[in-house]
Amino acid sequence: MQVALPLKTHCSCASVQTLLLVTAETQGQFGLASVTERMVSVQKHWERGWLYPLLWLTLKAAFLFLGAESSWQDCSTLTVRPPVARPGSAVSASCVLSPACARERGVNAADVAWRLDGEEVPRDQYGSIGSTVSTVTLPALPLAGANLSCHARYGGSDTLLQSREIRVASAPAQPKILSCISIHLANLSCSWDPGPETLLRTSFTLSVMEVMRRCGSKFKDPLECRAAPGARSCPVPAKNLYASYNVTVRAENELGSQTSPVLCLYGMDAVKLSPPRVVSVSAVAGREDCLAVIWDLHYSEIHDASSALYELQYRARGEKLWKQTLIDVREASPVPVRLCDLPAFTEYTFRLRSRYKSDMSHWSEWSNKGEARTPERAPSKEPQLWRRIEPLDSEGERHVTLLWKPLQRHEANGRILGYRVFRQHPGTPEKTELSECDGTTPLASPECSVLLSAERCVLSLSAYSSAGQSPQASIAIPAAGQAALPGLSTLAVSPADDHSLLVQWKPPERPSVSGFILEWCVLSEREGCVLHWHRLPRHSRDAVISESIEPERLYRVSAYVLDEGEAGDPVSVQAYSRQGAPSRGPLLRPKTTWKTGLQLEWDPIPLDDRRGFIQNYTIFYQSEGGVSDFVVVNGSVHQLRLDGLSSDQEYKLHAVASTDQGGTAGPDIYVQTLRDDGTMLLVIPLSALLTLISIIMLLACVQQRQAIKKRFFPTIPDAADSSLANWMPKKIWMDFRDYQDDRCLKAQVDIAAPRPGTVQETLSSLSRPECQDPASLGGGVTIPIQTYCTAAILQHCTGEDYVRETPGRSCAEQGSVEYSTVMGIAGGYTQIPQAKLALLPCNPDLRVQTPSQDLFNKTYQSLLYPDMKDPDQGTEEEEEGSISTSPLLLEQLMQGMAQNSGL
Repeated sequence: MQVALPLKTHCSCASVQTLLLVTAETQGQFGLASVTERMVSVQKHWERGWLYPLLWLTLKAAFLFLGAESSWQDCSTLTVRPPVARPGSAVSASCVLSPACARERGVNAADVAWRLDGEEVPRDQYGSIGSTVSTVTLPALPLAGANLSCHARYGGSDTLLQSREIRVASAPAQPKILSCISIHLANLSCSWDPGPETLLRTSFTLSVMEVMRRCGSKFKDPLECRAAPGARSCPVPAKNLYASYNVTVRAENELGSQTSPVLCLYGMDAVKLSPPRVVSVSAVAGREDCLAVIWDLHYSEIHDASSALYELQYRARGEKLWKQTLIDVREASPVPVRLCDLPAFTEYTFRLRSRYKSDMSHWSEWSNKGEARTPERAPSKEPQLWRRIEPLDSEGERHVTLLWKPLQRHEANGRILGYRVFRQHPGTPEKTELSECDGTTPLASPECSVLLSAERCVLSLSAYSSAGQSPQASIAIPAAGQAALPGLSTLAVSPADDHSLLVQWKPPERPSVSGFILEWCVLSEREGCVLHWHRLPRHSRDAVISESIEPERLYRVSAYVLDEGEAGDPVSVQAYSRQGAPSRGPLLRPKTTWKTGLQLEWDPIPLDDRRGFIQNYTIFYQSEGGVSDFVVVNGSVHQLRLDGLSSDQEYKLHAVASTDQGGTAGPDIYVQTLRDDGTMLLVIPLSALLTLISIIMLLACVQQRQAIKKRFFPTIPDAADSSLANWMPKKIWMDFRDYQDDRCLKAQVDIAAPRPGTVQETLSSLSRPECQDPASLGGGVTIPIQTYCTAAILQHCTGEDYVRETPGRSCAEQGSVEYSTVMGIAGGYTQIPQAKLALLPCNPDLRVQTPSQDLFNKTYQSLLYPDMKDPDQGTEEEEEGSISTSPLLLEQLMQGMAQNSGL
């Protein structure tokens, strides 16, 4: 320990500064007496002065402290048992105070405290032997070890006495020999499993002893090899590999040692053979799906091929994983290996390795590689086929573009040389090859355009190679103008990831469905629609499309149902694989401006800049010095009216277009509202004045309504006072046959009056009504009546429109008011209530009671003047043979007419 103290000296000559370095060594070099001697030497050479007493006391205290610390370590010893602890085992320690030190400082075993890694050990683990020995028992230590220290409690604080690092380790476990190997018949090298980590340096020694027979007694002294630190294998120079050996390995450290079980080994079992050699690979005659591998051995190591095992690995070009098969050779020489069921026109790579038939034997390294290709075969599957149909041209012909997918390698079975297209018309079994597609090769674009008529036909496509032709794929081309078959009822498209879309649909429940076609292309205003498509089998319900799918681009996905090769109506959905915020915002334009508001409009954001579905537009506006406000409108709205603004004020406005992933603001615009010029101060009083004048005029009209009525609506003479009221023609007939489109009853009636004074009814014919029953029409009936000299129409219908004066016209349109009308009699008309048509005069030939002339007049008057009351009415007795002056109901009239006509 070193202490450096700056000291200032004083002398009669001058003041100088010196640095006195006083070193106090710990126990074993200098004791307290040596420190005292140095202090005395300093005192003799020090000039006396006023600083001397203070400096002397400071130095003396420092040296006393250093000496005291050194003396604490000198008066104690620490012992740990065991010095290296085993995992999970208890450790005990003792701290022994020297009697002189304990007596001089007045401490004993009860004043000793124990700490483990700085943490005080609970006192229930303490113990003592006499007054100078303190003990502690630790039940278990961390696997990494710990620091144990003992302290003396002296002068109100703990003073360190001793400390010791305790290691946790274990004796080695019993090792296990894993394998032994001999390469090129040279050294024998064995490897082992050392077992759990001991946390101590452990050495391993390999012992190989040649014995009389397998697991027999010693034949030669063992050959030993000490492995390098950390190594788990070691070689020994065993030359005779046709002998038997007992092999062991011994592990040893300071806590103990262990020896592995004996491994009984025949030397040749440990030999690692040299790899075999692939001589050639060739096709098998008569078998297009087979290849034969011819191979050989290094006979210097193995003389009988049947004493070893062989493994053959092979894979097609482009594949990463090897396929393998074991070869059990039963002859002394290698025989060719035949592999079959291989795909056609496929290049394969082969390799071999070998080992002795022993559990201890090792596989050799892989042999050289042999390569070969299987022969071609005819394509095994038809291509995927689709079409694009254009409208008819002026000559009645149309272009149809056939699209197809190239066959996969395992489907083509060789090199595809080209494609052939055939056409077949309905009802004809012959197929005609179309020359337009003769030059189509796999290197060209997989499409072909043909010119067809408007008739329905079926187009077929096949691929061919040098070995044959594929099955034909067919698709029906409907006739021009033919109605398309029903399509899918449900189609949903959602993102699968950033570069793919999941398409789901519900297929129709028709057994004739043969498959589905999915089409998709990007919707863009800058580039055209590059069509992509894929055909799926009839049992498909969903698919993931990933070809040319990019995030933040809009795609239209269409699905077709193939019904026996004919496509139905497409169903389309737009979708994004991932949406983003628009690349630019909308630009507002003021359309109209007034004092307290303005009209705004903006253009939709272009498709390529949307980068998602526009959900809404937010329009922000703020006057100078005012508070900002905003309005949100739907994404389909592109104009907005803002009201409640201040007049003669400039407003700053901008719009934000938002998708599900965020929004983008457009540029700011500034709009000035109009100035208020006081026009409203004149409009309001003028409006009030006009309203007052209108009210006064209305009241005046109500007050003078009688005078106005006489002036503009003069009294019309009453037809009841004319002579026509008492006149009846000799014959009246009715004809409804021209009113078949009316919503009223139609019938034919003949009515005759043979002599004046008596009127009787005759029904010469009654045709069955051709419209609805009167009850279903609410009692509405139209009865045209024509006399010898004039015509009349008797109508009973539902409506509030006018009734024409011309005979033979239809009923008025239906309305909410029901009424009956008699028209055409003396050129006038009147109205009678619903269902109150009077009974007409009767024919005496039909033996119907004849009413009196007076009763007939009253009945006719009731038709013309239903509101008039008979002055003689009031008696309950009626004239014998007469009928009541009250008109009969329409139903009674119709029943009487039906009975007299014999229906």
